[in-house]
Amino acid sequence: MPDTTRRIAKSISWLYSFRWLERLLDFAAIVILARFLLQEDFGLIAVASSLVLIIDGLSDFNVELALIRTRETSRELFDTAWTLSCIRGLLSATVMLGVAAVLTDPRVVELLQVLAVVPILKGLANPRFVMFERDLDYSRLAIQTLLAKVVSVVVTIAVAAIYQSYWAVIVGMLVNTSVMTGLSYLLKPSLPRFSLKCFKDIFSFTGWMTLSSIVSTLYMHTDKLIVGRFLGMADAGLYFMTQRVGTLPTRELISPLRQVLFPSFSEMAADRQRLRLAVGEAFSVAGSLAMPAAFGFALIANDFVPLLLGDRWVGTVPLLVVLVPLLGMRATFSVVQPCMLALGETRLLFFAGVIYGVVHIAAFTLGTIYFGLPGAVWGIVAAGVVFVFLNYALLQRLLGIGFAEILSHALRPFVSALVMVGAVFLLDAMIALPLFSSAGAWSALWIKTIVGAGVYVITQYGLWRLQGRPPGVEDRLIRLLISGKPSVASESRR
Repeated sequence: MPDTTRRIAKSISWLYSFRWLERLLDFAAIVILARFLLQEDFGLIAVASSLVLIIDGLSDFNVELALIRTRETSRELFDTAWTLSCIRGLLSATVMLGVAAVLTDPRVVELLQVLAVVPILKGLANPRFVMFERDLDYSRLAIQTLLAKVVSVVVTIAVAAIYQSYWAVIVGMLVNTSVMTGLSYLLKPSLPRFSLKCFKDIFSFTGWMTLSSIVSTLYMHTDKLIVGRFLGMADAGLYFMTQRVGTLPTRELISPLRQVLFPSFSEMAADRQRLRLAVGEAFSVAGSLAMPAAFGFALIANDFVPLLLGDRWVGTVPLLVVLVPLLGMRATFSVVQPCMLALGETRLLFFAGVIYGVVHIAAFTLGTIYFGLPGAVWGIVAAGVVFVFLNYALLQRLLGIGFAEILSHALRPFVSALVMVGAVFLLDAMIALPLFSSAGAWSALWIKTIVGAGVYVITQYGLWRLQGRPPGVEDRLIRLLISGKPSVASESRR
């Protein structure tokens, strides 16, 4: 196995291991908090955290991406990155305090005033810690992330159990950021100093990325503010929980993959043909992870929500059934962004983001105003179609990857997911046990999970064989199962 492939495989294993442990802790916290806090409490958290994310995102210089892409290790470069991060933190905190001064809800004002500390703490983090990610060494990041998550979850649950207040989440956020910043220095000793000597070097890459971040921040985090404004805090809390739960199946499968793809694609950027093959295989992997997880979760949502979150959250079920499959399809195309970054095409990424952002905000706002939360979710679906076509256009322009080629990588997971859904509904019609009752049942959840997973695997394997066993995730899994040796079919194609 080539050295680069070995490092990528090791990095992915590290990322998936600690990301899943991290999300398991997040999931446990959400389940417990759902029992202690009300919908309105989550609505307040959603509005306050959205304001923080928007303000922080509008000042994002993306210095970490610039450090990952470059191979330089000069002190001046990292000192400049740290200085820019500190300036950004102070700027964000100042704006948060200014926004808090003009808000009318005293609860949101207090939350925003306390959360103004978060960007300052983040800005003080060690800039050299990103070298681990650049070199595909994720062991230190795993230690940092998991330790911070364990401490913050314990504190959050303890405060929620004692006070049953939304302040538990805010305290947890402060603790998490503090521990992350402290560990960045303990795990990678360094003493940065103020400097702007390499500002031009960093800004040459981050200029368009900063604009892209502004656009993505607006369309990703204004949704909860829109719901809160037109539908009230209770519905904002319901939407917040829908979003948090809905992203669980795909985000934690795809985020680690995207994280390792950027430095990996950066190493291949000079060889377009090699990069093109890598992007195609990334599509196959992303689709094979995201599609079954998304469509499968939609099948068990009616059991998952009442059994684990409680009856007060059953209103999220019809929203999840629509939203999660779309997120699965979007996640498959999310491999395009690290490819664009690796090629340095930040300008194109910005304009694509502007087009999608305008469509997303318009569709979401109109859907919310006229049709409530169901309209908001269908607005996201409509914008998702535009997202897919924009990413296809980018791949076509930069790498010459046509629709037929994309379809060859994404078709097997998509068709297999549809067959899985059909099989579960057919089973529901054949057996006495109702699989889709509103009250939910553990037996139904496990039956749908086991049957759905089995049907998906068999279908995708069968389609792969029918297509002549092309290179893809199936090929790699089979080679891994056969003592780690390359399959005969794979070697013959090479």
